[in-house]
Amino acid sequence: MLAKVNRDTLKTEGAAVGKFALIGILATLTHAVVASVLFEAGLLAVVPSNVCGFLAAFTVSFSGHYFWSFSHLRQAGTMLKSMARFLIISVSGFALNSTILALWLAFAPWPEIYGLWLAIAVVPAFSFVGARLWAFTHHPAAS
Repeated sequence: MLAKVNRDTLKTEGAAVGKFALIGILATLTHAVVASVLFEAGLLAVVPSNVCGFLAAFTVSFSGHYFWSFSHLRQAGTMLKSMARFLIISVSGFALNSTILALWLAFAPWPEIYGLWLAIAVVPAFSFVGARLWAFTHHPAAS
């Protein structure tokens, strides 16, 4: 019986990792496309373009993770709590992203767009751990 439970848990968690990766790729592509198009079209400078990309990606990411990646953790009445927690994780990830971009812009001799893509690429592992262990996990209140 225990082996069956462990196997089922492993299967569920493995599926969550795969789903998280797919949603993460979609959100990352959304971030990259929105930010790149705004910057390359000359509509915004690189930093505001990055902010717009982040906001678009957050919408894709939260929706996908809440309704698909971590649907097995979802409990009635937890959507706003999950959204607030995931926003904290996402903003922390964005702060890391922005720090990397700022350092790139200050010190790297290569094109700004490379720094933008590097900054976008480094955050997903941090986000998964925070999402799985905190944002989408809700323990019943102690009685």
